[in-house]
Amino acid sequence: MPKEQADSYPDVGELIIGTVETIFNQGAFITLDEYQDKKGILPLREISLKWVRNIHDYVKKDQKVVLQVLRVDTEKGHIDLSLRRVTEAQKKEKLQLVKQKQRAEKLTEILAKEFGEDPAAILAELEEAFEEYPTLYEGFEAVAIDPSIVDKIKINPKKRKPLKEIIQKSIKPPFVEITGYAELKSYDGQGVKHLTEALKAIHDYVDPDCAVTISYISAPIYRVKVRGPDYKTSERVLKEAIEAGIKVIKEKNGEGTFHRELKQAAATS
Repeated sequence: MPKEQADSYPDVGELIIGTVETIFNQGAFITLDEYQDKKGILPLREISLKWVRNIHDYVKKDQKVVLQVLRVDTEKGHIDLSLRRVTEAQKKEKLQLVKQKQRAEKLTEILAKEFGEDPAAILAELEEAFEEYPTLYEGFEAVAIDPSIVDKIKINPKKRKPLKEIIQKSIKPPFVEITGYAELKSYDGQGVKHLTEALKAIHDYVDPDCAVTISYISAPIYRVKVRGPDYKTSERVLKEAIEAGIKVIKEKNGEGTFHRELKQAAATS
């Protein structure tokens, strides 16, 4: 996260969010939103890869823009910026990070209001608690996926439950993970080989939106996990992947069964 302090400067090569303050013939002055409103200059030559006939076709007063830092002179307070060196992908990613940061701060304000504490103090507490994550929002996303994470971080115990509830209510997990079970049996002398082939068919099941992993529980039961964008897609892939393995084992005169719950598998094994 950017160093939001009065005496801090961005790093060369860093992408920043700026507001167009003043436009003149040879460029524009930009206010750096993330650095206590420090000022930078966007030279005309750094606005576009094409010849700029009219600067107003590219930037407008008060417009929010994503820029790359070219040079920084802390002694003189000069910051040179570029618009043309920022790709569309970089622009999209930066804007997404800013949006996530704002959402994380909003959730922090809700928690602060609930406990009657200073939002800045709560923010500092949470940033320290989630310091292992690249951003606070990514820490919140991790909690949305696995709420038990809150029980492991260093935070006032009375805030654990409210924090879980606020995050789960406000953030949709970027993916979901579900678990099913494959019961596979082989009865001939090449049973190990056939089981290996069946498990490979499950593991290698291809879906562009999901990832499939397998782990051994105890013969003849195997745990299959699917991580996907939503429950409907993940449920489909889980069933189809296990059925691919069942098809292989049956072709080898074995038996296979798909179980959604472990207790179902245990009852039949």
